[in-house]
Amino acid sequence: MQLRNDAVLPVCADLYTRIEQLERDWRAMTLPALHEAVESIRTAAMTHRLLALEGIAHAFERSIARNRQGTAFGLYFDQLKLATGCAEIDEADARDAMLAAISVRMAG
Repeated sequence: MQLRNDAVLPVCADLYTRIEQLERDWRAMTLPALHEAVESIRTAAMTHRLLALEGIAHAFERSIARNRQGTAFGLYFDQLKLATGCAEIDEADARDAMLAAISVRMAG
């Protein structure tokens, strides 16, 4: 996995901080507030063409909407934070690999 270029680093750093804050706060959040927080991360990722991050956030949103109690929050937070460091040239592959890692860990 390659590192990001310098122009996107401040955006990725901000998103990483937001993900860490959400990771600390999610248990106390209502479902609408949790959805809004994840959607905000996804939208920012999409705006900056951070495909891996956007794809994982989208899958996270769907999982929360289907079954909040059954969502593997720790796995999603780990992969979201990891995705903030993916280079643009490998984002689609990184997104697919990270989503596969979540699936494997949930199944195992």
